[in-house]
Amino acid sequence: MRSQNIHRDLSLIGDDLIKKFILKENKASKYVNSFFSEESILNHSKNKTSQFKDNQRKILTEELIKQYSKVEVSDETLKNIKSLLKTSTLTVTTGHQLNIFSGPLMVIYKIAQVISITNYLNSKIKNFNYVPVFWIASEDHDFEEISEVNFHKNKINWNFDSKNSPVGDIKLNDFKQVKSAYKDSIIDFEYKDKLESLIDYAYKEGDTLATANIKFINSLFARHGLVIIDSNKKVFKKSFLDNFKNEVLDSRCYVDSNSQTSKIKSDIKSFKPQVNPSEINFFKITKNGRKRIRKIGKQFIVDDEDQYTLDELINQIESNPELFSPNVLMRPLYQEIILPNVCYVGGPNELKYWMQLKLYFKNSSVQFPILKLRASAFILDKKISLKIKKANVEMKYFFGKLDELLNFKIQSLSKFKLSFDSLRNTLINQFDNLREISIKTNESFTGALNAQEKKQIKGLDDLEKKLRKAENKNHEIEINNIKNIFESLHPNNMDQERYLNFGNFYSFKGQELIDYIVDKVSISDDKILVINLED
Repeated sequence: MRSQNIHRDLSLIGDDLIKKFILKENKASKYVNSFFSEESILNHSKNKTSQFKDNQRKILTEELIKQYSKVEVSDETLKNIKSLLKTSTLTVTTGHQLNIFSGPLMVIYKIAQVISITNYLNSKIKNFNYVPVFWIASEDHDFEEISEVNFHKNKINWNFDSKNSPVGDIKLNDFKQVKSAYKDSIIDFEYKDKLESLIDYAYKEGDTLATANIKFINSLFARHGLVIIDSNKKVFKKSFLDNFKNEVLDSRCYVDSNSQTSKIKSDIKSFKPQVNPSEINFFKITKNGRKRIRKIGKQFIVDDEDQYTLDELINQIESNPELFSPNVLMRPLYQEIILPNVCYVGGPNELKYWMQLKLYFKNSSVQFPILKLRASAFILDKKISLKIKKANVEMKYFFGKLDELLNFKIQSLSKFKLSFDSLRNTLINQFDNLREISIKTNESFTGALNAQEKKQIKGLDDLEKKLRKAENKNHEIEINNIKNIFESLHPNNMDQERYLNFGNFYSFKGQELIDYIVDKVSISDDKILVINLED
């Protein structure tokens, strides 16, 4: 394998807040504590160490040891779990939904990056120890988002009625057909048998999806000391009691995140909130699933059936905290109370809603972590690699839009200039001169001039399109080759990392692929990793 890091074209990033975050501009700095650096990590480490108490470390470590009693834990992971008892140990965290068979490639990249970051920090910063953590969103109830796995030609669907329950609690009954369909979709390379054995080990009939997810991800990353956490535990919820109650008593998350969002909007006019807060930002887990709580007058309504007074709801929270579940906006605070965390790695949409929460963290007296944009990557198999070589187009051009890529290729192939820009400019200048003359002579003539200008510009546009079409036909083979490459890297009009599962790539390279990504994934926000599987 070989790889290269290519500079990300920031003009392709559609969100202004994330663009400013990457560039570390002042307008983004207001909504983070500080940007990622050795110095900022060190400062956050000192502060978090003083905040995160010994009893919190004890609770965390004991629960992790219980969790891993069902898993073949590696020496590296066990060592990291036990080290969390020490005040000098801190975490770097990422999280994701419980997609079956790990879901899209970006999940692998996120986990690899937190490992890479901790390796980097442990080599640079003395007196602190950093542990990589993967937070599984076991309380999520959006089953449709996690129930499919995509390959280039096949889509595996788990057809199951989750009854809106937390996905981590779903039992893997009647899952054999899903496993078989996944295995049948894997290309028969050298390591297919190995991947199938990992699937059989992790996805056991009768286990919960949370357990299966932990076992599967652990089997890929345990040698790197990754610690996976399922936070849907009563003891963790007890540590969050005051925050649940504050949300009921004074709508803290709702008020603070709305205030923060308004400030972002005033600074960045194009900003659209990734998540809009509810008046109550946590759910109740009922016999009918994970249900939203609504405040109507002085009553709190759950699932349009059960209703509680303020005192009754507070009493339920205190007596049965395990029945309550933070939503996407409360989860970051919940995470940072449970973990001695200093850095969170997330995708663009995740970072957007984290940046809506800085004030909420401040008013909750919890340190806001350093945010880090997750790495992006593309994997090239031998077939695509050869096509790119023949196409004679730099890899960076495949990261943008297909139309722009094709125009670039046609321009390079064409023996004459295909752009009519100079003609348009000449035409526009001529009509500008005519307008000046008409104003001095007869202003009513201006309307006719404008109509004629529009007609002639349209005529040029049509001619240019016809010329491009003719030129495309002259280079049909080369253009189809470019389209095939682009579609391989952007299947279903999505970036490869957001759509394809890792299975076929693992089948070809095995554990070497995982270790290679950990080693090569970039810490820099402005780079894209390209991995070529061809030796």
